[in-house]
Amino acid sequence: MRPVLFLACALALSPSPRLLAQDSGTNGSDGFVLRTDESDEPIVVTGKRDLDEDRVRSAVRSIAARGRSAAQPLARYHDPLCVTVIGFGETLGERIAERVRMRARLVGVEVAEPGCAPNATLVMVDKPAVLIDRMRRERPGLMDSDSLRRIRATLRRGYPAISWATTERRDRLGRHLPPGNPLSGYEQDSLFNEMMSSRDNRFPSQFNIDFSIARSGAVVVLDAYRMDGVHLDQLADYAAMRILGDPRPGRQPGEDESETILNLFHLGPEEAPPGLTLVDLAYLKGLYEMSPTEPGNRLEVFTIAAYAELTRGAGEPPK
Repeated sequence: MRPVLFLACALALSPSPRLLAQDSGTNGSDGFVLRTDESDEPIVVTGKRDLDEDRVRSAVRSIAARGRSAAQPLARYHDPLCVTVIGFGETLGERIAERVRMRARLVGVEVAEPGCAPNATLVMVDKPAVLIDRMRRERPGLMDSDSLRRIRATLRRGYPAISWATTERRDRLGRHLPPGNPLSGYEQDSLFNEMMSSRDNRFPSQFNIDFSIARSGAVVVLDAYRMDGVHLDQLADYAAMRILGDPRPGRQPGEDESETILNLFHLGPEEAPPGLTLVDLAYLKGLYEMSPTEPGNRLEVFTIAAYAELTRGAGEPPK
């Protein structure tokens, strides 16, 4: 699928909603400053800096999608990210888009130059179900059967944010495959037939994965009438998690789970974190530090390493 379809579809089908997201200060939660090589600007995040490996591993399992396999890599952006935001007006929309781009740079995602063809869309409308139904009928290539099943389940629950993504198979380095390549066509059932299993004295069973999975587009649809009191920075960081990563669909957080911006619409804007938390950043950074062919079940290992790296660079909160 061509990424530009995400922008064209959203522009053609979305009405102009009433803006209910508030442009106010943060919700007062304490934070601390991160300085990294990927960003010139200091980033303020919240979250505990003393989680042990088991707690970080548990947090990843709570955040990340189920079904991660030793025989398949995780989907992520291999092309430069190009974000478009619709339904917030030009000024606020660009503020949200730039914050998503900042988060992308922070975790190691390349960002496209201005004038690019969008491959990630955040849109706010007053009737999400109507928009999605028209997208399904008029642009069926925007969502596969699995995405459609998740979307319908989310709509039935009355959740105020719906998100999905499209993926495609690439070569080992994340590059487009030439036409006719047997690895092309991610929808085919030959996925596991293209992998070879090798054995040696160190590893009783090790998969050679000969392909990567690229996220070719992502959409986040927000219900305008359910955004009251939500700060723009919270919306931007929530969207960044849904666009850049592959977290589990929305559900009620457990009492022992680590803080995450994904709880924004469960806890409400006052109780939810003011933006990405340390665990959120570690999850995204770990995902994008994996090689394109890294088995998906190793996400926890990379997230634990990213968490340790981030905590070493953490300073005190700004005064």
